[in-house]
Amino acid sequence: MSFCKRHTWQKKKRLWGFLVVVAVCGFLVVVALSSKPPEKSAAGKADTKERGMPVSVERIEPGTYSAVITVFGEVVPLCEATVKTQVEGQIVFFSEKLYAGSTVTRGELLLQVEKSNYDMAVAEAKNRLAVAKVNLLTAQGEAREAKKNWQRSGIKGEPASPLVFREPQLKAARAELDAARSALVHAERLLADTEIRAPFDAVVMQRNVNPGESLFAGDEVATLFGMETVEVSVRLNPDQWALLPESIFGTEVVLKDSYQHAEWRAEVVRDSRRLVRESRMRTIFMQVNKPFEQRSPLLPGAFVRVELTGKDIPDLLRIPEASLTKEGFVWFVDKDNRLQARKPEPVFYGQGEIYVSVPKNMEGPLRVVVSPNSSFVSGLAVRPI
Repeated sequence: MSFCKRHTWQKKKRLWGFLVVVAVCGFLVVVALSSKPPEKSAAGKADTKERGMPVSVERIEPGTYSAVITVFGEVVPLCEATVKTQVEGQIVFFSEKLYAGSTVTRGELLLQVEKSNYDMAVAEAKNRLAVAKVNLLTAQGEAREAKKNWQRSGIKGEPASPLVFREPQLKAARAELDAARSALVHAERLLADTEIRAPFDAVVMQRNVNPGESLFAGDEVATLFGMETVEVSVRLNPDQWALLPESIFGTEVVLKDSYQHAEWRAEVVRDSRRLVRESRMRTIFMQVNKPFEQRSPLLPGAFVRVELTGKDIPDLLRIPEASLTKEGFVWFVDKDNRLQARKPEPVFYGQGEIYVSVPKNMEGPLRVVVSPNSSFVSGLAVRPI
């Protein structure tokens, strides 16, 4: 039994020794392989070039562009009138067009007030005028007769009183004639005011009276908006004003309505020639003629986007609006395909694009990232696509 045990123990000892030798040799082989520098193959170099985050870029170059100033304004009629009565009386005629939304032409009769009292006033004024004319003729005849009598009397010199030649009576007769003429003009004016007519081609915006009502002088009849011309006024800050050409008159202006998907051409006609005290802004006025005859009628009250064409500005970059982050940064890709952040000052906006000055220390042609994301950091290697 002792011999068998001793033989078994020797066999185990030789096995363990063999395993130790194998483990040591394996360790040495691993160390040798890991210390050997890897060989760079062509495939490996290609893989290195393909490393980096893929980003969509757009090539841009500096250029000269016409400035576009975008503001908003409300369309208002150039002419707006609240028609009021000048005389009192009952309405005896009421036009079927005197309702909101109806169109009326210049001089069209809107309503008429009972005029019998005003006819009588005109007749009385005419009678007064006729009497005044007779009185003046009489006074003139009496004055001539008085002068002849003075001459026949043989008295030398001038009379002591102007009453001798009836001069005061003659002046009074002339004044009465003038007053009678003015009274007739006034009476005829009141008679004409019994007819209320449209002062210009217009749309009835609001009606304030009803058929058969009795009106008093000063009562509002209707509100009318002119149809010939509408106007849009906008305010510009100093930076926007600096983008306009030296003469703004004749500047091309486009009005756009996003709800109607329509646009109109307008013309700059004047400016306010002053600054608003609170905002230091300046107002310009634009007009559109025949607004209701346009392909899409331009209605008063519409809120439109106004695009003014300004002067040409050199050395600008035109980049997509999507390239500008919320923080105001624009990401460029340099020649080494690494990201570079710049914060340019936008000069103006237009048609989904931003026009900015060329950043410092940037050489063209430039590549701008179209859709930046929040994970970008300066110097990050990217793969432009």
